[in-house]
Amino acid sequence: MKKTYLAFTVGNDPHTEGLFKSAHIGRLANINCHVLAPGKTIDEIAEAIKYHEPDFIGISYRLTPEIGVKEFTYILHKLEELGLLTKENGDRRKIALAGLPKTIEILEKKKNTLPCEVFLIPPETDPLAKAISVLDYFEVYSSRREKALAQLKEEMFPYRVKELDQLAEEVIAGEKYRLEPPLNVPSEKAKVSLTYRYEEAGRPLIRTHFGIPSDSIYPTVEGIKIIADAKVVDEISLGSSDLSQRYFGRPEEFENRKNDGGVPYKDYDDLVMLFKATRRGNYPSMKPYAHVYDILNFIDICIEAGMLIGAHQAIPLFWFNELDGRGPLSVSESIDEHILAVKKLAKLGIPVEMNDPNQWASRYAHDTLIVTDYALITAVMVTSGVKNRIYQFQFNKPVETGDLADLAKMSAAIEISNIIAQYNPSSRMWKQTRTGIEYLSPDMEKARYQLARSTLLQMIIDPQIIHLVSYCEADHAATPEDIIKSSQIVRRAIRLFEENKPDLIKYMNDPIVLERKEYLIKEASFLLEEIAKLNLLYTGGHLSELAPYLANNDTLKKAIKTGYMAAPGIMHPSYRQEYLLTKPTKYGFIDAINFETYKVLSEEERLNQLKRFNKLN
Repeated sequence: MKKTYLAFTVGNDPHTEGLFKSAHIGRLANINCHVLAPGKTIDEIAEAIKYHEPDFIGISYRLTPEIGVKEFTYILHKLEELGLLTKENGDRRKIALAGLPKTIEILEKKKNTLPCEVFLIPPETDPLAKAISVLDYFEVYSSRREKALAQLKEEMFPYRVKELDQLAEEVIAGEKYRLEPPLNVPSEKAKVSLTYRYEEAGRPLIRTHFGIPSDSIYPTVEGIKIIADAKVVDEISLGSSDLSQRYFGRPEEFENRKNDGGVPYKDYDDLVMLFKATRRGNYPSMKPYAHVYDILNFIDICIEAGMLIGAHQAIPLFWFNELDGRGPLSVSESIDEHILAVKKLAKLGIPVEMNDPNQWASRYAHDTLIVTDYALITAVMVTSGVKNRIYQFQFNKPVETGDLADLAKMSAAIEISNIIAQYNPSSRMWKQTRTGIEYLSPDMEKARYQLARSTLLQMIIDPQIIHLVSYCEADHAATPEDIIKSSQIVRRAIRLFEENKPDLIKYMNDPIVLERKEYLIKEASFLLEEIAKLNLLYTGGHLSELAPYLANNDTLKKAIKTGYMAAPGIMHPSYRQEYLLTKPTKYGFIDAINFETYKVLSEEERLNQLKRFNKLN
């Protein structure tokens, strides 16, 4: 009989990527695997355990270590109290805990205080070693283990551009990056205009998230001052705490609630204090993380506090709601609010980034769907009157993605977005690139190399902005010193890229990249036309004429409700597609596959499969 694995996060941690990786390994080993959506209550977790009767339970928390230890301890004691750590036949369920390195380190010392034996998933720097650890947890041996490992090796080690390996080593050699000169101090005009700041700088702008988990904003205020004085970033995105995103303007709601990470600003005065900390050094502009409710009013408050001036704002399309457990709104309500926010930002002349594709990638959406999502956010932005459209291209996400696969996916997204944008020729595209956090190792030396290598790869698509992800993120939230060093690594990588540009940009025309790019454009174009047909007013037309149909609120809601826009990592029962599987294929492409034959599905085949199973159910 097949064994069963149930996985979930605790403490409202929205990061489920690691759980899906463990579930993927489990499926390769012939184990039934189920991952719960984030934000489940203890009662909902208990019901899921009773329903699935799992042999294995995986629990994850990858935010603040000390809070993580408390969350793990609480959930285990509660499950023991409910009698759910034992199966109906009397056997104990096997429990695995996964978190940041420090979390695991603390738990290792406290194992004997927990109500059951736990298998701690170690923070391995080698992805294959981590996979082996998961197979050990699942007690998979003999031929099943060999078969699973063979498949995983093929997925984990796609083709690599050797020049990137060599240059990345040169970037970090002898810590020469520490000699990088500071960024220029912008003119008064550039301080209030992100686009002019770029033109004046003559290089990619650098932005970063920053927010220190604490009970107050003061550590973040002091940290911002250090970053500004060091002149290492052009824009600071406040790493807002979950409490701030949910309860800003209601300080009383912060009482007796734990801060799950980030800076817990509570009101207008806090925003003013945080912004004033940037008025020194090279005067970085400032934007907050997107809130999960009352966005329109929050935009006005930010501008009054000094934020968003000379900055941009990021707004999702489908996310930050019931779909990912990060907000109280329904998907329908949030689509309406997000589009209104984009229109408001457009009227205010503030550049807009719709940070939607990253969220799909975090849930193992296939490459075609990611490219399609870039087209959908383009349609929303150009029909909303956005003058400066900022696109975030997240590389090495998921980590199984290959170099050539990334270049093909991003170039396809750029091309199809430009076609959709023909609806409003006065709107300009700004390319922003970043490294996926999951790509970075908890080994700090290796992580510095990875940040350098990823930056070199990103530069091939000629970005105007680099979203700096600090090399330490797999281990801990970035400190000011971490951000300073990470910026120096990125800037040295940019410098060495320019010196070796001809040897690297040739990969944009690699036959594998070009063939995959054309395939993705063809597949995404088919899916976009099918989505456009969900609009009752659609009468046909060229891709360049589809923006008004695709940007329609009701059409977008139908696109996700029907499963046309879907990913294996969506666990919400109203949007989950049980039969959708994706996996890495040759060169690190991420494709949708038939769940029975494991063959790659075209979009036409995927939608036919979807319609067939919807009829059956």
